Amino acid sequence: MGSPGREHRPPRSVCGLSCRPARSGAQPDVTRIGCVPAPRRLNTFRVVASVVFCHTHESMRRTFTPSGLVIALLGFVLTRYTITFAHAEASTAFVVGGIVPLVLGLSLSVCGVALAIGSFETWYVRTIAQWTVLGAGVIGLLIVATVYGGPSSFAEDVRTIGLFSNVLIGGSVGGALTGVYAAQNKAAQRKLLNRQNRLVILNRLLHDRVMNAVTVIKGSAPLLRDGADTGLESVDAILEKAESIEAVMGSVHDLTEPGAGAERQPVDVPEAVETALQQARERHPDATFVAQSLPSDLLAYANHRLADVVGQLLKNGAEHAGVEAPRVAVALDTTPDTATISVSDEGPGLPDKNREALENGTTISERGDPTAGLGLYLVRLFVHTFRGSVHTEVTDAGTTVSIALERVSESAEGESAAPADSSLVGVTPARLGATALSGLIAGVVMGAYMHVTTGVVPVIGALYGTKSLLVGVLTHEFHSLVFALIYAGLLTLLPRWWRTTWIGTAGVGAAWGAVLWLVAGGLVMPIWLNLVGIATPVPNLNPNSLLAHLLWGTVLAVGVQVSRRWFVS
Repeated sequence: MGSPGREHRPPRSVCGLSCRPARSGAQPDVTRIGCVPAPRRLNTFRVVASVVFCHTHESMRRTFTPSGLVIALLGFVLTRYTITFAHAEASTAFVVGGIVPLVLGLSLSVCGVALAIGSFETWYVRTIAQWTVLGAGVIGLLIVATVYGGPSSFAEDVRTIGLFSNVLIGGSVGGALTGVYAAQNKAAQRKLLNRQNRLVILNRLLHDRVMNAVTVIKGSAPLLRDGADTGLESVDAILEKAESIEAVMGSVHDLTEPGAGAERQPVDVPEAVETALQQARERHPDATFVAQSLPSDLLAYANHRLADVVGQLLKNGAEHAGVEAPRVAVALDTTPDTATISVSDEGPGLPDKNREALENGTTISERGDPTAGLGLYLVRLFVHTFRGSVHTEVTDAGTTVSIALERVSESAEGESAAPADSSLVGVTPARLGATALSGLIAGVVMGAYMHVTTGVVPVIGALYGTKSLLVGVLTHEFHSLVFALIYAGLLTLLPRWWRTTWIGTAGVGAAWGAVLWLVAGGLVMPIWLNLVGIATPVPNLNPNSLLAHLLWGTVLAVGVQVSRRWFVS
């Protein structure tokens, strides 16, 4: 895992090709973590659905994406801006003229939260955020220029009907949809580029590796036929090249159908590591391979390619160490939820380009030799089919590459496949959608209880400009949806027991409801009401409100468990 280009041979990939670094800035092949391909055809339904229902280390299950919060914050601010302008209008006029921008603005906030905690690549979310801000900014500048350049009566009309804020929300939503299309198109281009590169790789694999093996076999077979003294050597050469052809054909299958046969299943991690170590010692007799902290029994979700992934990292460490007798160490660390395989070498350090290929993914090559970086490309491809994560650390002592996998729980031992909604790389789209539905149901239950017992639901509408039952119900449901999605993100940070058991998820749901009662209901809401002219004590810690929030959290948790057990899985 040292720096390529030295006197030592470049690392070899699983298929035997040189593993040179990919070009800086090359693009990943997929739109989401987990190697989920972009849809072939773009349409509005898929775009909207991908936005709404759409761990860098063992302590975190995914990289948090701040760009999504930019979208959420923009939607909230613009919605509040809309209500400020519409506050002077009568309630009926507000419902008719303000309900559409209210729903659009709150929907933008929900989409932003989903993008922030969902399993999207960082570049994908950033692209949408940039277009969203651009859409709001351009429309805002146009409106401001029109107001200042037009008659004073027009400026007054803009303030009276809330045209400025409404159009601003429209620009943001339009920018967000444009950003989704832009991100999808970029992902499709990257996918096509990778397919093109794969064709070149297949041609070189079949021509160079296979034809070379065939040439050796043709040269050795006549010696056997003629009974030459080199018979045993000829047999060994034929067997070696036959194994080479077999390995190449396996790589051909991986390149042409990267998702085929990639179903996750429980894999004995120590056994896979030992297999990789044995093969590495045979291929690199001058290197020292040390196994540290290998337990006797540990299952994690992966597939038959796990040994190849570890073996590729071992070869990289041995072939780029920069010394005649390199030392490569393998360690296996565990938590209740994860199994982390760490491969460390004493080389000069993994270049940034190679780190980018492992952690964030790159195309095989956009210029020059398309076989460059193939080994690291396949490592990333396989790890993400495991729904695991890759982390690299470069120090003066060398490089450590860590692969985090999801452990098999005791209750799941004996099962032949991984649960559909289990992942180490964040909240899966299926779980995100199920949580959103559960949040809406929990919001209805909580709203009905609050309206019957206290009649406070219309007051929620006052947060946005009017004491309207319709506005109160809508805003309450959007709040419930946002907080439910955050709940899904929080669950990914907790040990498996809290995420998978009825008692655990219910306890987290009730605790989350209590936090919302204390912070959102007890502090934020009364302060907000005072700002809009409704006198409210601060803090306002109403016991009945606590009961309502606990009810909301419990219903949400039950919905999540029901969906997980009977629908998502």
